Amino acid sequence: MSTRTSLTREDWIHAAQHVLVTSGVDAVRVDTLAKELKITRGSFYYHFKSRGELLEGILGNWRSRATEDVILQLRTAHTSPLQQLQRLLELPSHGQTARDAAAIELGIRAWARRDDKARQAIDEVDRYRLNYIEGLLIQAGVTQSEACDRAYLIYAYQISLSLLYCDDTVQDRKDRSARMANILIPELLPA
Repeated sequence: MSTRTSLTREDWIHAAQHVLVTSGVDAVRVDTLAKELKITRGSFYYHFKSRGELLEGILGNWRSRATEDVILQLRTAHTSPLQQLQRLLELPSHGQTARDAAAIELGIRAWARRDDKARQAIDEVDRYRLNYIEGLLIQAGVTQSEACDRAYLIYAYQISLSLLYCDDTVQDRKDRSARMANILIPELLPA
């Protein structure tokens, strides 16, 4: 964590995400975060006008990092739609980074059950992710209606991995992802 004098907006957001994951959105409070970061509340108000703005920052950071950045990386890797789908299916096997991302996702989804802004963010992200997956399937030769259904299955599989605890090895998770690719997109894979 940054030193007392150089906390950034992102430091506050990351600290807030940690509290969201460990204690829920009600625990994301300026005083709690200032105490955890060992800094005065003044630093918070230098970066944010209110707690609401911080909460919007959490949602924006999550949307950017867990959706837009991931899709951008997949798109700019100069790989085929099928390779992008396979890489997408492998994301949950990326160790601690994947577990941390899943924890934040779960925290935000729990928050969205009772907050309209969080629900709206979830709905937008879900649509964006589903459209991306559907587009990859269409580019790979799947019909529009089937692509819609398969995208939903692939996305549901991805989300379910964040809900299920398992102590599989990284290789076990990679192997499962390969098997799931064979189930979800069999005719697109090389024989």
